[in-house]
Amino acid sequence: MKKIILAIPILALVVMGCNKSAPAQQQQPQQQQNNQNTAPVVSAQSQNYENQYLKITIPSGWTATEANKSTSSLAAVNITKGNYILYINTEASQASGTPGGRFAEIAMGAPSADAVVTVQPSPPCGTSVSNPAMLDHPRVDLYVNSKDNSQSGLCNLPKNSSTVWYFSDITDSHGDYFNYYDSNSTDSGKGYVITMAYNSKDVNSFPVKGSTELNSALADMTSIVKSLVIKNH
Repeated sequence: MKKIILAIPILALVVMGCNKSAPAQQQQPQQQQNNQNTAPVVSAQSQNYENQYLKITIPSGWTATEANKSTSSLAAVNITKGNYILYINTEASQASGTPGGRFAEIAMGAPSADAVVTVQPSPPCGTSVSNPAMLDHPRVDLYVNSKDNSQSGLCNLPKNSSTVWYFSDITDSHGDYFNYYDSNSTDSGKGYVITMAYNSKDVNSFPVKGSTELNSALADMTSIVKSLVIKNH
């Protein structure tokens, strides 16, 4: 079967909060338990993680495990290091009917996104930084600080003076949350979703923008996504 090699120079992700009425098929990778029947792959040095859906190269210190979804699909994988959670789902489906999907569909369930965005569905809180180094698939990084007031009452902001990161996602050239295999079908059908979040609900503990730790995690994310090979499409 035909393989798609996804070559991406630089990448990122997004957020959202706690609304009781979530989208019908929201992606909730970060809160999922690992499948107990699948041993995690921890890399002491760069190595490959592969199944029938995808193949990736994992840098040193990161762990790859199957995401335990209701369908037990191997198409979704969590790749973690410390509190950073990189989520890749090569068989993601949107349910909102909104072209390109909604932020909530990719961000709800991610701890740091839920901590910042308190009402769903809503646009992301704070400011976004798009990395233009990727021609067709930019990485979008989301940040908040105590002075953000663009969505008063909808966002939980840090109490300190820092600007902190809470979410990143990989979009297509149109800025859509879902990346579709069929460019003529951008409002339905399956595609792939790539996001990164932080495993904490304490906004004041989130990584500070420009910090060595955050820059290293985003660089590793970029490296992993650049290595991604999506199979069967």
